[in-house]
Amino acid sequence: MASDDKKKRHERFLLDRFLEHQGITPTGIVGRESPDFLVDLDGRVVGIEVTELFTQRCNSDPHLRPEGPLLQAREQVCTQIVSKAREIYFDTNNPPVLSHILFSDRIIPADKRKGDQIAKLIADQIQGMSRQDSETAEWRSREDEKEENPLSEWVSFISACRVPERFARWSPNSAGLVFPLAPARLQEEIDQKVPKLNAYKECAEEIWLLIVADRTRSSQKISIMPDFPLDSISSPFAKTFYYDYVHGKVLSFEAGCPTSRF
Repeated sequence: MASDDKKKRHERFLLDRFLEHQGITPTGIVGRESPDFLVDLDGRVVGIEVTELFTQRCNSDPHLRPEGPLLQAREQVCTQIVSKAREIYFDTNNPPVLSHILFSDRIIPADKRKGDQIAKLIADQIQGMSRQDSETAEWRSREDEKEENPLSEWVSFISACRVPERFARWSPNSAGLVFPLAPARLQEEIDQKVPKLNAYKECAEEIWLLIVADRTRSSQKISIMPDFPLDSISSPFAKTFYYDYVHGKVLSFEAGCPTSRF
């Protein structure tokens, strides 16, 4: 699948999870380039631009680490490894499972041969963990009795659970520190989208901006602090949302209206 298609599918996944969390059931959703989606809300068409927030350093925010590009490169490798492992697993007609794979911070993004080896080891490990019931099986590198197991070099933890085929999702996760959401970083992300607002309005008069942090990814481990200063954020979008995908927390900002948190 082309990278653009994968990106669009991921954006649609994040949008769907957000709408579910908010209890919003659209009549229809159409993917496009700009804005990312046109959503029919009972006859009212809303344009929604979806963007992900990464923990990258900016001049106004000294608290966020500068390793963003390296973390994203590692995440891309993790995603590729899990995709390959899933392919190997299902090519041998194994039963569907829901699996989570936690990678260590020792991954070397450029080492493709090692990545292919790890993918095979992950598939073999999950095959050995598969059970007849829905009980979750777990593997931890620190508890592995095999000496010098190559899997332990890049992977810290694997869980697997038998599920119906439609729920057979394999999720790569990465270890990493969690950083607080800084107002300057959030405002920076909003400001980057503002110049495109008029172009978005050519498709729909009402435009929402959805900013998402997926905390299963080490480059997006951002938390919302209880004392986050809502009134410090300014946005010209009809509605602006910050969505913590993992913990289901939302900050909401409306143009010209009081802000709120959920």
